[in-house]
Amino acid sequence: MWAVDGLANFLPYAGLPLLLFVAPATFLMRRRMLVVLALIPVVVWVIILLTPAFFVTLTGHASPNATRLRVVTANVLMSNEQLPTLASDVLAQAPDVVVFEELRHDLAEVSPVLAATYPYRISTETPWVTVASRFPLEGARRLAISADDRGRDLLTATVVADGQRLTLIAVHFMPPLDAEAFEVNRQQREVLEAAVADMDGPVMVAGDFNATTLSPTFARLLFGTDLRIASTSRMMSPTYYAYGRLGVRIDHVLVRNLDVVSDEVFTLTGSDHRGLSVEVGLQPGSNRALAATR
Repeated sequence: MWAVDGLANFLPYAGLPLLLFVAPATFLMRRRMLVVLALIPVVVWVIILLTPAFFVTLTGHASPNATRLRVVTANVLMSNEQLPTLASDVLAQAPDVVVFEELRHDLAEVSPVLAATYPYRISTETPWVTVASRFPLEGARRLAISADDRGRDLLTATVVADGQRLTLIAVHFMPPLDAEAFEVNRQQREVLEAAVADMDGPVMVAGDFNATTLSPTFARLLFGTDLRIASTSRMMSPTYYAYGRLGVRIDHVLVRNLDVVSDEVFTLTGSDHRGLSVEVGLQPGSNRALAATR
């Protein structure tokens, strides 16, 4: 299963050899039936690629009076030696909340300006994932998985902005490179699903999921939690480039009971990922259920 899930992320490029074969083959074939048969695999491939975009990534648009919140997720790359410059990249986006992945340093060591701008923070026990916020973080805590890798724990907190509240969960999913890694990934997904099921009101999950919409487990996560990818377009820009310009979108901001205002990717100096900046709007009355539980 882990191999299928991992390879599914690069399905967009699996059809390229198919196109290179079918195009000249159809040109050389003189019988119409053979041409049709040769095109069937291409059509199936295109349908598979388009299906998640139409049924998974649709989001709403915020009303003009909605409280706005800008969130950035940034995988800095653990070996990055240009973190001060990367900090400037993040600050240029003027986010309210930042989720850092693969950050092995305290924020003040990376950039005093960044630390001063985002004084409310929580990190995994092993410095790896950090949530940094302009606004207070209520009930900030770690959501532990069964595996021993504390850097793969999830983080959660309630962000309070202009009297409005939303629950944030920060993740860095293990890439499904082998059976052992896939087991850690499964634990992370189960912890996330259980946490979201217990939450009322607006919910946002941000981070590096190491999965595209073509991943079967990622699609199941979305449908099982009613979370949706925060995107204003069905054609999402890549955030990770595996080989040259062959890019895929594996960093996401997922939302429930939130409207999407805008989303864009931006350069993270020294990282193999691009940053993702998303602005959301809190729906009027969306905090009533959350407030009732307090």
